[in-house]
Amino acid sequence: MKKTIIPQGTVTSPKGFVASGFHAGIKKNKLDTALILSTSPAVAGATFTRNTAKAWPVLWSKKAVQHRTHRAIFGTSGNANCFNGDGGREAVRRCVKFLSAKLGIAEDEVLIAQTGIIGRAFPTAKVLKGIPPLIETLAPDGGHRAAQGILTTDRQTKEIAVSFTIEGKEVRIGGCAKGAGMLNPNMATMLCFITTDAAIGKAVLRQALKEAVDDTFNQICIDNDMSTNDTVFILANGQAGNPKILTKGSGYKIFVSQLKRVCRTIAKGLVKDGEGVNRVAEIKVTGARNSREAKIIARQIGQSMLFKTMLAGGDPNWGRVVAAVGSTKFPFDPKRLDVSFEGVKVLNHGRVHQEQVPALRKKLQRKQVDVAVNLNLGRGEARFLTCDLTQAYVRINAWLTT
Repeated sequence: MKKTIIPQGTVTSPKGFVASGFHAGIKKNKLDTALILSTSPAVAGATFTRNTAKAWPVLWSKKAVQHRTHRAIFGTSGNANCFNGDGGREAVRRCVKFLSAKLGIAEDEVLIAQTGIIGRAFPTAKVLKGIPPLIETLAPDGGHRAAQGILTTDRQTKEIAVSFTIEGKEVRIGGCAKGAGMLNPNMATMLCFITTDAAIGKAVLRQALKEAVDDTFNQICIDNDMSTNDTVFILANGQAGNPKILTKGSGYKIFVSQLKRVCRTIAKGLVKDGEGVNRVAEIKVTGARNSREAKIIARQIGQSMLFKTMLAGGDPNWGRVVAAVGSTKFPFDPKRLDVSFEGVKVLNHGRVHQEQVPALRKKLQRKQVDVAVNLNLGRGEARFLTCDLTQAYVRINAWLTT
């Protein structure tokens, strides 16, 4: 099976997808709307934030995604359309109604996602005025503009597309995402739009997305705050012509492995582009009693403010790691615990190798740092991607609305 990353790949790399981005006026001088359209009916899957303060677009799309077919993903940035009263709900209704009429598709075939500042009136009139040019500029090469249209404090887009084969047919998956802060996913994350030309049933597509999200987007954090708007969408239009995937057979396994590849690449891009981020750390926990405990331990380390500030200083303070492991309250034997930075053990079966610290200070100045924890208790393992906490992050968020 040939597997490749498509150069300059994006959401329009799979067959039958067009996209566009436009400046409607939500933001001052940047693209702030995005549209992705499948030229034929597609099936959809989605995951959403578990924050109970859900934005209006999330509430709409949670219902709409149950529809049998879908054609479009509509995204806006600069205004979260959350906690702004009935006007926010009406804004979603009017945008969906107008967009579906212009495209000639059912309202329930439109999935919508919005991002930005919470609690402000949504500029519905501006967005409605921007929809016609958004539709007019739909194009096979419009994926990059769509990716730009959903950015907020991001410094760059996060895009990828891959190509692989299922029973002799080329299949493609493409994706784009935004997210640089307020990123602590739980069953979803940021805004991420994924497209594929794979022929796949709706039920197994939803399962594949859940598997991919759990292993990638749900194993990262920038800060410890869950957004009100977190959404991941996937559209599959079947234009690749592969035998339709309806069960968890060989075709499904190939598809989900490549979907995870796309999501993992985007997830790493999100953390690297996080607000104020200077250093990224991949935490690998092994030897836990089971995979569930390994995931919790890895997350606890990655979310620790002391660990994140340790990263900011490039300080190999293994005590921060040990404290985070212990705070999960899972039993472990200190005499079996190993902690390594960049492949160098600073704690080996509970024994401290202080002589390694000077060399490790240099290694921890790298932009990406590997941290390994082995509890030596079982076969459970997990990975988690996190970043440092810097003064720049504080500056960006201290006066975000003013």
